[in-house]
Amino acid sequence: MTLILFAILIAALVLLAAVAGLVPRKALMAGTAGISGLVVVLAVLTLANGGGPTALELPIGPPGAAVHLALDPLAASFLLLLFLVMPCTDTAPLRLAATAITVLAGDSFALVVGLLLLGGTSSLRVTAAAAVCLIVAFALAAPLGDFAAIRATPPDGWRAAAVMLLVLAAAGVLSRVSMPIAAYLVLRTLFDLCGEGQPLWWGVPLLLAGAAIATIGALRAALADTLHTVLAAASLPLFGMAAMALGVALFARPVDLPSVASQALDAAWLALVGHVLCRTLLLRCADAVESGAGTRRLDRLGGLIHRMPIAAGTCLAGLFAAAVLPPSPGFAAFWLLFQSLLAAARIGGVGLQLLILCAAVLTALSVGVAALAAVRLFGVVFLGRPRTPRTAAAEQAPRPVRLVLCGLAAMTTLLGLLPALALLPAPRWTHATGVWSFATLRTGAETPGYSPVVVVGLLAVAGIAVLRAMRGSGQRQREPAWSGGFAAPPPWLPFGDPATQYGPASFVEPMQRVLVLPLPIAALGRQFARCRDAVTRAASILVAP
Repeated sequence: MTLILFAILIAALVLLAAVAGLVPRKALMAGTAGISGLVVVLAVLTLANGGGPTALELPIGPPGAAVHLALDPLAASFLLLLFLVMPCTDTAPLRLAATAITVLAGDSFALVVGLLLLGGTSSLRVTAAAAVCLIVAFALAAPLGDFAAIRATPPDGWRAAAVMLLVLAAAGVLSRVSMPIAAYLVLRTLFDLCGEGQPLWWGVPLLLAGAAIATIGALRAALADTLHTVLAAASLPLFGMAAMALGVALFARPVDLPSVASQALDAAWLALVGHVLCRTLLLRCADAVESGAGTRRLDRLGGLIHRMPIAAGTCLAGLFAAAVLPPSPGFAAFWLLFQSLLAAARIGGVGLQLLILCAAVLTALSVGVAALAAVRLFGVVFLGRPRTPRTAAAEQAPRPVRLVLCGLAAMTTLLGLLPALALLPAPRWTHATGVWSFATLRTGAETPGYSPVVVVGLLAVAGIAVLRAMRGSGQRQREPAWSGGFAAPPPWLPFGDPATQYGPASFVEPMQRVLVLPLPIAALGRQFARCRDAVTRAASILVAP
C-alpha cells in the first residue's frame, strides 16, 4: 500500500511538471512542497514500521516491458533525506519525480528511466553516459537486469569485477548531476545487490577516490576567487569522506568484521547527510549574497555582516559543518570515519595498511585546508569593511529566502548537537547494533565517545572564563579597532582604499607556497575530469538517435 502511495505522488509530481507553465509560480511551489512533505511522511512511516521490502509493477513502457518499483529501508532513508532538502532549492517537480523513480527502481529499466528523466532537467549527456555503463553492468549481472534476481544470485569472478568498475564509472559521471544519487547507486549495487562475498580490493578505488575528492575539494575552495565556486567546493570534503567510509566498509565485509562495516556505513551516511545539508545551505547563501550585493567576486565583497546578518549567520553555520569543526554533523562524520579507519588498520597486509594510513593523512590535510577556506571566505565576504559602494548598500534577502536559510541552518545545528538523530534511519539498512545514544556517539559499550553537547558546554565555559578574566583585570586602555590592514578613509576617499585591506589573494599566495606538494593532486584531478568528459561525450554519441 505504501509503495502505491509513492507511485501516486510521483504521478502527481509529473502532472505538476506538465502544467508548470499554466499555473502561478507560488501555486507550483506550494504544490511541490506539499507533495514533498507527503513523501517525507511516508518515508518516516516506512522506517518506523521496519517492514520488509515491497515491490510494485507498473505497466509503463514498450510492449513486454514494465517499470518495477521496490521499497526498502535504504530507499526510504534516501527519500527522507532528499525530499526534506531538495524543495529548499526551488527544485522542479520533474527533477523530484525523477529522483524518486531512481531511488525506488526495482530493475535496470526503471533505473535508466529515472536517470534519463533526471538528465532531462539538468544534463542529458551526463546521465546518458551513466545509463550506458549501468545497462552493461546489469546485463552482466542478470539477463533482464532484475534487482531481485541479481540479489538472489550475485555475480562472481570477472563479472563481479566488471560490474563494480562499471558502477563506479557511472557513479563518477553521475556525480556531476547529483552526488547523493551517485552515492545511492554505489550503496544499492555494491552493498545490496552484489552480496557480501566481494574481494578485499573492492574498497581500494573508493578509498582513493574519496581521499582525492576531499583533498581536491578543499584546495579548490581555498584557492577559488568567486563565491559560488568556493561554497560549491566547500562541501566536497564531506562527500569524499563518505566515499572513503564506503571503501572501509568494503574492506571490513570480506574479513568478517561486521561492527567495523556498520560503523563505516554510519560514518558514510552521516557525512552524506552533512554534505547535502551544507551544500544546499551554502549555495542558497551564495545566491542571497549575489542578489543583495550584486556580485559574486570575492575581491568586491566585504562587510556584509552588517547589511545581511541573516545570510552571515546561516553561512557561518554551514561553513562550520563544511570545515568539519565541532559541533557539526561534519565533525561527527569525521570522528566516526577515523574510528573506522583505526579499526580497519589491522585488515590486510602492509600494502593495504599503508594505503589506509595515506588516506587518513590526506583526510586530515583536507580538513585543515577546508577550515582555512572557511576562515578565508567568512573573513573576506562578511567581515572587514565594504570594498565597493554597491556592497556597502547591499540589500537583505527576501523574507521567504531568509526563512529557508534559517530552517536549513537550524537543521544543520540540531544535527551537529545531536548527530544520532541523523543516524536513526541508518541501522535499518546497515544492520548496526549501535551503542550510540542521542547525546553521545560511541564505537563500543565501554569506549569513550564523542558528545557534542559536552563540547559546546566546555567551549562556553572557556569563553565565559576568558571574558571574566578580561573584565576583572582592572587595567583598561583604548586602542584603535583592528581593521585588517584597511587604511583610514581620507576625506576624498570615503570608503577607504580597498587595496590596503586583506582579501582573497592575501590567502592564496601563502597557501600556494605551503601546498606545493598537494598541487599535483589537483592536476591529476583536472586530468580525471577531462577523461570523464571524454567518456561522457563518447557515450552520448552512442546513445544519440
